[in-house]
Amino acid sequence: MPAAGSSRTIVAGTLLTSLLCLTALPVLMRPGSFIQDDSYFYLQIASHIVAGHGSTFHGITPTNGYHPLWMVCVAATMALVDGDKSHALNLVVVLQIVLTAATLYLFKRLMTVVGLEVWLPGAALLAAYLFGTGLYGSEGHLNALTLVAATLALCNSLSSQRAGDWFLTGIWFGTAILARLDNVFVAATLLAFGLLLHTPRPVSRLLLRGAITGSGVLLIVAPYLIYNVLTYGHLMPISGAIKSHASAISFDIARLGALGKLAAPFGLVCIAIGTFIDRDRRRQVLWLGLGCGVVLHALYVVAWTDHYTFWAWYYVSGVLGASVVLSYVTEWFVTRVRPWLGDGGAQWLVIVLTCALLIGSAMRAWHKAFDSLHIGPIGITARINEYRWPEELAVWMRTHIPPGTVVFAQDWPGAIAFYSDLTILPMDGLVNDYRYNDEMLALGAQTYLCTHGVDLFLGHLFEPAAPQQVPIYAPLHRQLAGILILHPDDLIVETRSVLRLPEQAPPYAIWRIPCPVRHP
Repeated sequence: MPAAGSSRTIVAGTLLTSLLCLTALPVLMRPGSFIQDDSYFYLQIASHIVAGHGSTFHGITPTNGYHPLWMVCVAATMALVDGDKSHALNLVVVLQIVLTAATLYLFKRLMTVVGLEVWLPGAALLAAYLFGTGLYGSEGHLNALTLVAATLALCNSLSSQRAGDWFLTGIWFGTAILARLDNVFVAATLLAFGLLLHTPRPVSRLLLRGAITGSGVLLIVAPYLIYNVLTYGHLMPISGAIKSHASAISFDIARLGALGKLAAPFGLVCIAIGTFIDRDRRRQVLWLGLGCGVVLHALYVVAWTDHYTFWAWYYVSGVLGASVVLSYVTEWFVTRVRPWLGDGGAQWLVIVLTCALLIGSAMRAWHKAFDSLHIGPIGITARINEYRWPEELAVWMRTHIPPGTVVFAQDWPGAIAFYSDLTILPMDGLVNDYRYNDEMLALGAQTYLCTHGVDLFLGHLFEPAAPQQVPIYAPLHRQLAGILILHPDDLIVETRSVLRLPEQAPPYAIWRIPCPVRHP
């Protein structure tokens, strides 16, 4: 029997490792197919940092419109390749695969610490999310690693009376917040339940332990907040300020996007398991802390945000909750069928379930990389990379538009800036700064653009033969800054006339911006 068990372990390990490699391979072959527009912000800003231009996307304004810890990683990667953006892109993908492997290892340790032996299906779900979706280039992989590491540190500290363990737990959660700033929701709830459920009386001990843990968090987070205030005049980065609208609460479930609608309910499942089913006190911290954090984050997205929150990287904590739930439910089921299947049969059941998840992930990854997938007579040809056309447009612009040209972009500024090597000023303001919004309102849109030497406008084309009236808003204040009027004589090119675009690609065009007086 020991020999049979050892043989089974070797076969299963080889099979699962092969499937993980098969899932990761497509992104190494075609990294651009897995990177969404906002993720290029990091690479573009990092290229400016390495070139000595500071934290800026375009050189017109500085910016803090990103999650800081991942920017440090991307800038370090860019420095390793001497600013070569193509090599940096490939190296970032390799780094994120390594981060995923580390995350899966820490997830296994977390499940072991909380007493869940059947961890493979949960790890496979987490791997499918990190490997097979459009997270690459974003902070998603680092977010997953730091969040799992922080949760593991908390679960290890629950049985510890040493102040140093709790201080280190605070440091880990501070690191997770810098990896993704809205991790503050899940960090707060996990720490709150950990302290409340596992701190012995008297209350003074709870307050002392809370202060020690909080000081660990502040040691990491406070320097970033102070830097924001001193440099930009605000605690919150400009991207977070634009996406939030706390003064006007409105509930819209559509803001969660497809993945958010799938992941967020697992917060409620976690709360239900921790409240009514699982009485293990260590796991209750995980269930209630993680569940409440996921629910609070979902409520924040639904009620207080208003800007493209459907992207996959918003929902790392929700997918982590789903992964823990899957491990728990699988263990519950395996425990009940083990008397009929035996230990060997139960283990193979877990392995089959894990393989099914990884095979599905691998198929999606290959489909995402090549847009069509054929297995024998079975073919899947549905296009799932509908946002690749901006890269084609950017390559055309790099060839046909003079270097140094400044372009005001209505959409897709990340990919266009990265592949065109032109100076792109994004209309959405996410990687501009607070001052951009104030100046836009004070000067008016057209005067602002002409003052800053913006040459061209890239935007939607509605009526080619008629003047285009484009409303320009200061995105932070959500106020109209002016109407940009573009005449047919100023039209340079229609994208459909120079590119073979898919049907779902909107008609775009490039115009000269009319400036009576153009300032240097």
